Amino acid sequence: MRKSRNLIVLVVVLGLLAGAYFYLANRPEGTEQETQNEKVTILSFDKNDIAKIELKSVNGELTFNKVEKEVEEEKDGEKQKVKKTMWEVDYPHEIELKQVNVDDIAYTFANLTAERVIEEETPEDLSPYGLDEPQAVGKATLEDGSEKILYLGSKTPAGNTYYLMVEGDPRVFEVWMNHGDHLLYTLADVRDKSLPEVDTQVVTYLLIDKKDGRPIEIKVNDEQSEEQAQYGLGLWQMSKPYNEPMGVDGQAFGDLLQNLGTFSIEEFIEDDAQDLSKYGLDDPSFEFRMEDRESTLHLIFGDEYDEDKIYFKTADSDSVYGMKKSRIETLLEIKSFKLVEKFAYIVNIDNVDKVEIEGKGKSFTLSLSRETVEAENEDEEDEVITTYMANGEEVEEKAFKKAYQSIIGITVDAELAKELKENPEVKTTFYLNKGPNREVHVNYVPYDNDFYAVFRGGKAEFIVNRDAVYKMLDDMEALIRGDLLED
Repeated sequence: MRKSRNLIVLVVVLGLLAGAYFYLANRPEGTEQETQNEKVTILSFDKNDIAKIELKSVNGELTFNKVEKEVEEEKDGEKQKVKKTMWEVDYPHEIELKQVNVDDIAYTFANLTAERVIEEETPEDLSPYGLDEPQAVGKATLEDGSEKILYLGSKTPAGNTYYLMVEGDPRVFEVWMNHGDHLLYTLADVRDKSLPEVDTQVVTYLLIDKKDGRPIEIKVNDEQSEEQAQYGLGLWQMSKPYNEPMGVDGQAFGDLLQNLGTFSIEEFIEDDAQDLSKYGLDDPSFEFRMEDRESTLHLIFGDEYDEDKIYFKTADSDSVYGMKKSRIETLLEIKSFKLVEKFAYIVNIDNVDKVEIEGKGKSFTLSLSRETVEAENEDEEDEVITTYMANGEEVEEKAFKKAYQSIIGITVDAELAKELKENPEVKTTFYLNKGPNREVHVNYVPYDNDFYAVFRGGKAEFIVNRDAVYKMLDDMEALIRGDLLED
């Protein structure tokens, strides 16, 4: 009995399989399932044939014209002027367009496909599709004068497609959302939001001015010595806010540049603003300028708005933009002391002829005399022979340089917090053979029990630990005794 039942089941299964095979082998083309998966081509032509695009939507009106312009491009390492076909927009002010975004609109006209056909014939009532009053009408005029006109309806219930009709075609289509979004573009959607780019690896100038009277200004040091370069010193100089130019801490400066991020326009507020006071840009709250050897980024910032945004403009234009304030917080929080090289005064020994030190009732004079011996052969360099002297006695080069390192190796610990008169306990005077100022005075004035105030050029801006100054004086005595190099 069980064998008979199994045999009947097997026969039924084989019959079903045979029927399915017969249907698949002989089914007609264009079944409903295939139709659903196959996109419908609505328009297809070369988008480069479009000469003009006009958009009228709930967001406003835009007209784009294709023009030939002469632009500057880099080729083989050189900048050359070349002619390019580009889009321009009808607008009362000259603005930059993001060409690829306008090309997206052109693509919608030239390569328009539908996910499916909703209605084969124009329905009597277009309102269910939002096509009785289209939210956008787009017209593309081709080079031959012919036109392609699109009508954009509402979004479908799925939310990722739109209803659409084409002039001269009775059908109602369902198109992917990118086509609908393109027809609804505003001017802000196609404007170039980029700002001049500066290579942070080769910055030559930086200005951070928080309008607090202490702007930070850093410039590349074109006279950096080989010795400075060897120790990572002197690549940049800070010319503000301190009274005397200071070196810049390369690591701290590099970290700042690395954390800057990219500046861009996030909102277009007003083009060619006639009243900058509305945005606080007549009396800016912050200024930022950065340069490399080819590009400059110079931004002026005004008032905050919408809690987390700030108005800004470029220095060479009165068009007003907006960006999130968080993008400039790194700059607003940076302190000059964090970026500055912490040496009280550092100078290459090759630029020094003499140093005088006074302190603890004693005085020391370190001097260098140099004699140049001309090379006997033209392909050889002249030899410079240096004699090192301490208090009139010749000393070893190694000991002399160790003592010199004690003088220039004193580092500052903080900015000065109170005013003092220049009544030094310890004085150092450098006599230089290079630069406009050949005599530099670096004096140490009591600040409290632990620190000295450092005076340079008659002004004090930093404090140093007393122990570092005392070590310098001790090293001078050891140099005179001849035991500086003994551990």
